[in-house]
Amino acid sequence: MVNIVVVSHSKRLAEGVAELAQQMVQDGCRIAVAAGVDDEQNPIGTDAIKVMMAIEEVDTPSGVLVMMDLGSALLSAETALELLDPEIAARVLLSSAPLVEGTLAAVVTASSGASLQQVEAEACGALGVKRSQLNPQASRAESEVLSQASAIPDAALSSRWVVRNAHGLHVRPAAALAQALSGFDAEMQVEKEGHYASPHSVNQLAGLQVRQGDTLCLHAWGKQAGEAIAAFQQLAHNHFGEALPDVADTILSGKLVAAAAINAAVVRFTPTNLLCQRQSITASQIDQEKARLLQAIAASVDELETLAGKTQQLLGADMADIFSAHALLLGDEELVQAMETRITVEQQNAESALYDELMAMASAYLAMEDSYLRVRELDVRDILQRALRHLQDQSPQLPVIAEPCILVADELFPSQVIALSQPHVKAICLAQGSVLSHSAILARAAAIPMMVAADKVTELARTGQQATLDFASATLTLR
Repeated sequence: MVNIVVVSHSKRLAEGVAELAQQMVQDGCRIAVAAGVDDEQNPIGTDAIKVMMAIEEVDTPSGVLVMMDLGSALLSAETALELLDPEIAARVLLSSAPLVEGTLAAVVTASSGASLQQVEAEACGALGVKRSQLNPQASRAESEVLSQASAIPDAALSSRWVVRNAHGLHVRPAAALAQALSGFDAEMQVEKEGHYASPHSVNQLAGLQVRQGDTLCLHAWGKQAGEAIAAFQQLAHNHFGEALPDVADTILSGKLVAAAAINAAVVRFTPTNLLCQRQSITASQIDQEKARLLQAIAASVDELETLAGKTQQLLGADMADIFSAHALLLGDEELVQAMETRITVEQQNAESALYDELMAMASAYLAMEDSYLRVRELDVRDILQRALRHLQDQSPQLPVIAEPCILVADELFPSQVIALSQPHVKAICLAQGSVLSHSAILARAAAIPMMVAADKVTELARTGQQATLDFASATLTLR
């Protein structure tokens, strides 16, 4: 089985990528991390000796795929190959794939027993899924490939399943499907509404964009087609490894007893979002601005990992995953490289490069048809404000709350909800927001009642004013 080495400038980032990847499969390939340098003052960097030792640790006759983030990681990996025993070096492949998406795809593919070249190809194709979701026009050719099924013989066996998973066949259930169907002596195709994908490719499965309520069909033919169909049916009945709430077949009617209304004083929270401080730079300032950017990103990633740990203690691992994902997104090497390109080519300062890339991402989310994905633009702006705060040396803004209150605001970022999860906050009322946002999901997990889309509430409510939040009528009465 092919094993993986993750090389990054940040030890925390590499360990986070490895942890996320290992959750995709059970008893899968081995992952070694070679990240950071042994310098407490300046720990960001790569070390060729660490890379060499990591490769030796997971060396296997099937080969080792090395995943890397920024430029000098490649230099360290190339130096490591020169230091290795030639016999070991000959079965090592350096991947040009994106670190996060590529590693996830590589681990799933390697764990299915694929060859080193197949694992590398799957890793390199990982970015196409994100591209198709954020910019469908740019990846039309990739989407058309999924529409073309290989010849499915008339004798093929088929099994259909209506997906009930709340978020469809996202990366974790897709990985479970790929792993469950690996090893069978059979040809297979997965179909959704006339679009086809290989069940062994997490990238292609994700490209099908299977949502809750979609019908998924497995076609299989060959010596072990029956066994493959049986494995698919068993996994599908287990909802691809995800626990779903039990739904009774019988619907009973009755009268709802509404929760008690909350009476408390208003605290109006009006944080000032940091603006982009644009400034042209000279060629001699490019390296300095890149360093500022990387330091802000590293500090933000550290904070997000700490926040994920706090959230896990308060609300559990599922809610903590929100901030772990924030950390992975901000540390994504493709994103960082795009920011660095803006600094180098357009001679933008660090703030401008960060702002333009993340706001472009937020706009792409807002343009999506899927309402669940569309509200993720709030998460991107949350990350942006955190990184800007480090670049501009600003402290986070939070209200001082000493008495029970109903917190009123235009909107709240997910990280602000966690910061405000305290006994005195009895309820939250937002002028904007969505019930699908991570802010609302976190508030619900923290047992803080929240009302969203209360138009003009921040215009009419004032701090100290008494108010009643009535759940039966979904109204806030100001007195």
